[in-house]
Amino acid sequence: MNEISVLMYMLSRKKSIHHIGATKKEILKSLNVKNKNKSIYFQDLLTGLSKYLEPLGLQIIFNSLNSHWFINYDNELTELISANPFEGRPSLSATLLCVLTSCLKNSGHTSIQEIRALRNKKDVKDDIKILEKEGFLELDKKTTNIRLTPLIGYKLDLQKLFVRLALKLKE
Repeated sequence: MNEISVLMYMLSRKKSIHHIGATKKEILKSLNVKNKNKSIYFQDLLTGLSKYLEPLGLQIIFNSLNSHWFINYDNELTELISANPFEGRPSLSATLLCVLTSCLKNSGHTSIQEIRALRNKKDVKDDIKILEKEGFLELDKKTTNIRLTPLIGYKLDLQKLFVRLALKLKE
Protein backbone atom coordinates (compact mmCIF):
# COMPACT_ATOMS: atom_id res chain seq x y z
CA MET A 1 0.00 0.00 0.00
CA ASN A 2 1.23 3.47 -0.78
CA GLU A 3 0.90 6.49 1.50
CA ILE A 4 -2.22 7.81 -0.20
CA SER A 5 -4.02 4.47 0.17
CA VAL A 6 -3.11 4.26 3.85
CA LEU A 7 -4.16 7.87 4.40
CA MET A 8 -7.50 7.36 2.61
CA TYR A 9 -8.17 4.26 4.71
CA MET A 10 -7.29 6.02 7.96
CA LEU A 11 -9.35 9.15 7.18
CA SER A 12 -12.45 7.25 6.02
CA ARG A 13 -12.66 4.48 8.60
CA LYS A 14 -15.46 4.48 11.13
CA LYS A 15 -14.38 3.09 14.50
CA SER A 16 -17.73 3.78 16.17
CA ILE A 17 -20.64 6.19 15.88
CA HIS A 18 -18.56 8.75 17.79
CA HIS A 19 -15.22 8.22 16.04
CA ILE A 20 -14.62 8.61 12.34
CA GLY A 21 -11.19 9.04 10.78
CA ALA A 22 -7.94 9.10 12.72
CA THR A 23 -5.77 11.30 14.89
CA LYS A 24 -2.48 12.75 13.69
CA LYS A 25 -0.62 10.35 15.96
CA GLU A 26 -2.46 7.31 14.55
CA ILE A 27 -1.79 8.39 10.97
CA LEU A 28 1.91 9.00 11.58
CA LYS A 29 2.22 5.65 13.37
CA SER A 30 0.53 3.74 10.54
CA LEU A 31 2.83 5.44 8.01
CA ASN A 32 5.82 4.67 10.26
CA VAL A 33 6.97 8.30 10.34
CA LYS A 34 9.38 8.96 13.21
CA ASN A 35 11.67 11.79 12.11
CA LYS A 36 11.76 15.24 13.70
CA ASN A 37 9.98 16.85 10.73
CA LYS A 38 6.92 14.61 11.03
CA SER A 39 4.52 17.55 11.54
CA ILE A 40 5.63 19.17 8.30
CA TYR A 41 5.41 15.80 6.53
CA PHE A 42 1.89 15.30 7.92
CA GLN A 43 0.73 18.72 6.72
CA ASP A 44 2.24 18.08 3.27
CA LEU A 45 0.42 14.75 3.04
CA LEU A 46 -2.93 16.26 4.01
CA THR A 47 -2.49 19.24 1.70
CA GLY A 48 -1.54 16.99 -1.22
CA LEU A 49 -4.44 14.62 -0.63
CA SER A 50 -6.83 17.52 -0.17
CA LYS A 51 -5.86 18.99 -3.55
CA TYR A 52 -6.28 15.55 -5.11
CA LEU A 53 -9.76 15.03 -3.58
CA GLU A 54 -11.13 18.54 -4.17
CA PRO A 55 -12.38 17.90 -7.75
CA LEU A 56 -14.38 14.95 -6.40
CA GLY A 57 -16.18 17.17 -3.91
CA LEU A 58 -14.35 15.63 -0.96
CA GLN A 59 -12.51 17.54 1.72
CA ILE A 60 -10.40 16.71 4.73
CA ILE A 61 -11.85 18.14 7.94
CA PHE A 62 -10.59 18.28 11.52
CA ASN A 63 -13.00 17.46 14.36
CA SER A 64 -11.69 19.56 17.21
CA LEU A 65 -13.82 17.75 19.78
CA ASN A 66 -11.80 14.54 19.55
CA SER A 67 -8.79 15.58 17.42
CA HIS A 68 -9.71 13.32 14.51
CA TRP A 69 -9.12 14.10 10.84
CA PHE A 70 -11.74 12.70 8.45
CA ILE A 71 -12.97 12.87 4.87
CA ASN A 72 -16.29 14.57 4.19
CA TYR A 73 -18.34 15.08 1.05
CA ASP A 74 -19.06 18.76 0.54
CA ASN A 75 -21.69 20.25 -1.69
CA GLU A 76 -24.49 22.74 -1.20
CA LEU A 77 -27.02 20.06 -0.29
CA THR A 78 -24.86 18.52 2.42
CA GLU A 79 -24.19 22.00 3.82
CA LEU A 80 -27.93 22.57 4.15
CA ILE A 81 -28.41 19.20 5.82
CA SER A 82 -25.46 19.67 8.14
CA ALA A 83 -26.74 23.10 9.14
CA ASN A 84 -29.78 21.39 10.67
CA PRO A 85 -29.67 17.60 10.87
CA PHE A 86 -32.99 17.50 12.74
CA GLU A 87 -35.28 18.16 9.74
CA GLY A 88 -38.23 20.05 11.08
CA ARG A 89 -37.62 19.38 14.77
CA PRO A 90 -36.58 22.84 15.96
CA SER A 91 -36.94 21.83 19.60
CA LEU A 92 -34.02 19.40 19.23
CA SER A 93 -31.89 22.01 17.50
CA ALA A 94 -32.59 24.54 20.23
CA THR A 95 -31.84 22.02 22.99
CA LEU A 96 -28.61 20.91 21.33
CA LEU A 97 -27.50 24.53 20.92
CA CYS A 98 -28.22 25.15 24.61
CA VAL A 99 -26.24 22.04 25.57
CA LEU A 100 -23.36 23.13 23.35
CA THR A 101 -23.37 26.63 24.84
CA SER A 102 -23.61 25.39 28.41
CA CYS A 103 -20.90 22.75 27.90
CA LEU A 104 -18.55 25.39 26.51
CA LYS A 105 -19.25 27.59 29.51
CA ASN A 106 -18.85 24.77 32.06
CA SER A 107 -15.70 22.98 30.82
CA GLY A 108 -17.41 20.20 28.89
CA HIS A 109 -20.43 19.22 30.96
CA THR A 110 -23.78 20.63 32.01
CA SER A 111 -26.96 19.62 33.82
CA ILE A 112 -30.58 19.20 32.87
CA GLN A 113 -31.46 22.13 35.17
CA GLU A 114 -29.13 24.47 33.27
CA ILE A 115 -30.60 23.40 29.93
CA ARG A 116 -34.10 23.86 31.30
CA ALA A 117 -33.18 27.39 32.41
CA LEU A 118 -31.51 28.28 29.10
CA ARG A 119 -34.43 26.93 27.07
CA ASN A 120 -36.93 28.57 29.45
CA LYS A 121 -38.92 25.37 29.19
CA LYS A 122 -40.32 23.20 31.99
CA ASP A 123 -39.38 19.82 30.52
CA VAL A 124 -36.44 19.14 28.23
CA LYS A 125 -36.00 15.48 29.18
CA ASP A 126 -37.66 14.20 25.99
CA ASP A 127 -35.34 16.28 23.79
CA ILE A 128 -32.31 15.14 25.79
CA LYS A 129 -33.36 11.47 25.50
CA ILE A 130 -33.75 11.81 21.72
CA LEU A 131 -30.38 13.58 21.40
CA GLU A 132 -28.80 10.84 23.53
CA LYS A 133 -30.41 8.12 21.40
CA GLU A 134 -29.09 9.78 18.23
CA GLY A 135 -25.60 9.85 19.77
CA PHE A 136 -25.08 13.58 20.28
CA LEU A 137 -25.11 13.48 24.09
CA GLU A 138 -24.16 11.23 26.96
CA LEU A 139 -26.38 11.48 30.01
CA ASP A 140 -25.21 10.26 33.40
CA LYS A 141 -28.43 8.94 34.93
CA LYS A 142 -27.15 9.21 38.52
CA THR A 143 -25.91 12.80 38.48
CA THR A 144 -28.03 14.06 35.53
CA ASN A 145 -24.86 15.53 34.02
CA ILE A 146 -24.85 15.91 30.25
CA ARG A 147 -21.77 15.74 28.06
CA LEU A 148 -21.44 16.19 24.30
CA THR A 149 -20.03 13.35 22.24
CA PRO A 150 -17.60 13.93 19.35
CA LEU A 151 -20.44 13.08 16.93
CA ILE A 152 -21.52 16.72 16.88
CA GLY A 153 -18.14 17.62 15.36
CA TYR A 154 -18.86 15.27 12.45
CA LYS A 155 -22.46 16.32 11.85
CA LEU A 156 -22.06 20.07 12.30
CA ASP A 157 -19.36 22.36 11.04
CA LEU A 158 -18.64 23.98 14.39
CA GLN A 159 -16.41 26.67 12.92
CA LYS A 160 -19.15 27.83 10.54
CA LEU A 161 -21.68 27.68 13.36
CA PHE A 162 -19.59 29.90 15.63
CA VAL A 163 -18.84 32.35 12.81
CA ARG A 164 -22.53 32.62 11.98
CA LEU A 165 -23.43 33.10 15.64
CA ALA A 166 -20.78 35.79 15.99
CA LEU A 167 -22.10 37.58 12.91
CA LYS A 168 -25.65 37.42 14.25
CA LEU A 169 -24.47 38.91 17.56
CA LYS A 170 -22.87 41.85 15.70
CA GLU A 171 -26.17 42.62 13.98
